[in-house]
Amino acid sequence: MHMDMNAFPDTSRHDGGATELLFDDVESQVLDLANQAIGYLASEQPRQAAQHWARAIALADAGLPGDEIRFWLRSGVAEAYFQLGNDAACIHAAREARAWCLQQQAPLATLLLGQALLRSGQVDAALDALREARSLIGGDFFEALDPSLRDTIAELLAQTRAA
Repeated sequence: MHMDMNAFPDTSRHDGGATELLFDDVESQVLDLANQAIGYLASEQPRQAAQHWARAIALADAGLPGDEIRFWLRSGVAEAYFQLGNDAACIHAAREARAWCLQQQAPLATLLLGQALLRSGQVDAALDALREARSLIGGDFFEALDPSLRDTIAELLAQTRAA
């Protein structure tokens, strides 16, 4: 279910000094790990993807404090956790990424949050997140859902619209 629904953050920095070189090295390592994680997700290897996302997050948190890339990374790890069926970890990561993703008009964190909440039995919270994701995605919303949840989500949304 890998979807590239996140705007990639602008990580360009230019101060010309040693700080920039250190930053560029950390940033390069983070991006390399993220690209590997994306490759693992694309080849349906979510466990390896989650490991690479987690390493990228740890490196970014330590070496790029305050950088927006940290939220993009969390949306990526949320996807890997969702694919692994680790809803608690997915919910946690998606909640951390959600506000930034909404600012970017990127629906992935909210979409994953809604589906993971639904799988964990938190229907009302799931519906709120799913409605938010639908407003961002538009007509392709149902195609973006995990196929095993599509019918259930369609029914729940139709019931709440009718109520």
